[in-house]
Amino acid sequence: MNVLIILIATAVEKFLAGPLAKFRELRRLGWYRALAGMAEQKLGGIEVFKGPVGVAILIALPVLVFYFVFSFIDGILAFLGFLLSIVILLYCLGLQDLDADIKAIVNAIRSGNDDEANRLAQTFSRSASPVDTQSRGRTVVESVFTEANGRVFGVIFWFALLGWFGAVLFRFSNELSHYATQAASGLSEWASRVRNALSWLPARIAALGYAIAGNFAGAFNHWRVTETLDLQHTDTVLKQSGSGALEGVTSGDEAERITAAHALVSRTLVVLLAILVIICVITWIP
Repeated sequence: MNVLIILIATAVEKFLAGPLAKFRELRRLGWYRALAGMAEQKLGGIEVFKGPVGVAILIALPVLVFYFVFSFIDGILAFLGFLLSIVILLYCLGLQDLDADIKAIVNAIRSGNDDEANRLAQTFSRSASPVDTQSRGRTVVESVFTEANGRVFGVIFWFALLGWFGAVLFRFSNELSHYATQAASGLSEWASRVRNALSWLPARIAALGYAIAGNFAGAFNHWRVTETLDLQHTDTVLKQSGSGALEGVTSGDEAERITAAHALVSRTLVVLLAILVIICVITWIP
């Protein structure tokens, strides 16, 4: 059932981009970052809140909200629970946002608006320091691969395992970690630990997908150099395997390379969904 929901949600995300665009800001979880900031402002003086307790509270809040809503709806009619699972997965998926962010950067580069392109690149890469024109191309390409895991692959992986609970847990943990890091929050250490733990396995699966959908040898050569199995090196694995998978695919043109990275993510999504369906079919065969 979870696989069917994933297929429906990704199809809706891809082919109904126009109607879903109306909810883009809500799906970016700006309200959640504001909530985390407010909670830290009120409770940040309490030492225990800066550790795992604070992180657990802030992650548990959205999970509990979705739990009560889902329990109520599913209790009325099971089919409504099925539909709500699709809605929740769509809410947690950031595939459309990823597409929009990348296209905005590429358009700014091609129009020669370096200031705007640099600003968008800094926001997209979640960098605390400004991104200059010289490093912009590499920064954006690498961020395409890490953001794809945070917004798409990780969400799908955890939904496949745990349903809506897994998708909500992963997406909000990921968002809390990024908020805490950018805000230099006292929550950053533990928020990063949770994010890295939840990202570890889906990131390796995504890296394998990059290899299959791109330059296999290039991806594995880069991956082999950086792989330490350490939780903290997950983003590095994604950046290196993705960049390696692009070897020989594009020229040195900045916009073309960013577009190629975006296309690689799209191909990887198709590959991983196909593998997921095959696994599902095999498990059904008596």
